[in-house]
Amino acid sequence: MTERKLKGGVLLGYLDFIKQQWGQDGLDECLKAVQLDIKDIKPDVLYSLEFDEKIMKWISGTKGMEYVRKSGNHTVKNLGSLAYLVSFVNIKHLLKRAKDNYQETFNFGEVSILCDDFSKKAVIIMKDSNLIEESSIAWEGAFEGMMEVTRTKGTVKLNKCQVKGNPYDEFLLDWA
Repeated sequence: MTERKLKGGVLLGYLDFIKQQWGQDGLDECLKAVQLDIKDIKPDVLYSLEFDEKIMKWISGTKGMEYVRKSGNHTVKNLGSLAYLVSFVNIKHLLKRAKDNYQETFNFGEVSILCDDFSKKAVIIMKDSNLIEESSIAWEGAFEGMMEVTRTKGTVKLNKCQVKGNPYDEFLLDWA
């Protein structure tokens, strides 16, 4: 099996969240714990998923699982100029691009989006995308961030979790 990798921009997003929440000392503590030098991370280069998992485990282990969710939200909402441009589209348009965006950022897993043109609901299914519970929780926060960036009021719920024995992760999005 090919090593699971993700683009450095995701790692930088999580590290930016850590710095904003807990300052340079928190960032330094995390970088030391995960044995990573932030100067070596380039946004468009692929890195081992192991770094992502270690960062999330550090967040959950030292600060709590609620911060893992917040880190996913932060990462989506702070994509620089892309976040600004996304604010001009609606959530359905963004969801239609989500599968392609996922495949451009991660070299593993499958994403399916179930959303018709008439309802204000969506089901997102992610298979073989998350190996630790923290990843699923971060995605829950990321989908909340997508709703916030598109100025969509609603809820996101992790309904099924592959790490907990389900065949895939399932997220339910519901908006007004």
